[in-house]
Amino acid sequence: MQSIFVQVPAYRDFELPKTIDDAIKNASGTVRLHFGVHNCVLFSGEIEVRLDLPSWAKLSLSESVAPLNIGLQLSRYIANEFYEGEDYYLQIDSHMRFVKDWDLLAIDNIKYCQSLGVEKPLLTMYPSNYGYRDDGAEWRETHTKFSPTTISFHEQPDQFKETLIPSQTAVATDDHCLYTPSVSGGCIFTSGDFSQVTPNKKIAFWGEELLIAARAFTHGFIPVTPRQHLVWHLYASNQPFSQMRRHHAWADFPAEWAVLDAESKAEYKRIFQDRIIGEGALGTERTLEEFEDFTGLDFATGTIVNRNHVPSAVSQ
Repeated sequence: MQSIFVQVPAYRDFELPKTIDDAIKNASGTVRLHFGVHNCVLFSGEIEVRLDLPSWAKLSLSESVAPLNIGLQLSRYIANEFYEGEDYYLQIDSHMRFVKDWDLLAIDNIKYCQSLGVEKPLLTMYPSNYGYRDDGAEWRETHTKFSPTTISFHEQPDQFKETLIPSQTAVATDDHCLYTPSVSGGCIFTSGDFSQVTPNKKIAFWGEELLIAARAFTHGFIPVTPRQHLVWHLYASNQPFSQMRRHHAWADFPAEWAVLDAESKAEYKRIFQDRIIGEGALGTERTLEEFEDFTGLDFATGTIVNRNHVPSAVSQ
């Protein structure tokens, strides 16, 4: 029986139980699921997670009381520690919904990309949205035709020059397996050995996605877009709690978060400026220079160039 490890970090997120329920409800039941969850709450019992799972599903849970362990990558690190050798690895956020048979579809996508010669594909894209109406009813975004989205860095070039953290904008593309230069942190599906690219515990939030992309790439993975819709994500843009359904650590603990954020940005810059290889940093399967060619990002000058070719690092 094939197996998937599902890494879920959560900070005071009342969508967490629904996310796990929906993943199980819409799974095929023919693939073994193992949820590794870190649930950070304000007090023990604030958000309960179900433990009565079907025989083909398992949940491993760690709970922290904030402000302990409030950083995002630290939360992912704790969840990742529950990995037990599963065949595939799904990294999500704690506010997601799933299409029917998402597990089989995701595995088929991996095999399709491998059939094209991509040895270690990493499926990722910004998912479609779901949310809540004013009356509390849930809605999910639908499309007549699926369009995968790749990532563009060109929206705020000055931000990259100043911080080395580029803005990431989803851009619709053609319906086929396509290289994408970065990842959506809440939507990653790949082989189980991604667990060995252990999250960097110092990264609080800002810059997480590009660092994941760079680390995955230099550890041998290639970010690609899926061929069909797999999940929905609850995006929170200045919404009331009734529609957002979660809290943010930086709002609850501003003083603690300011310290974490400063340390996080320093760690991020250290890795890219000094081209650090090792634990929590870059791998040895490819170089940062090859990642720059793949993305069109120049970390030495802080400039962004057009990426309109298949980079030499991944040409088959």
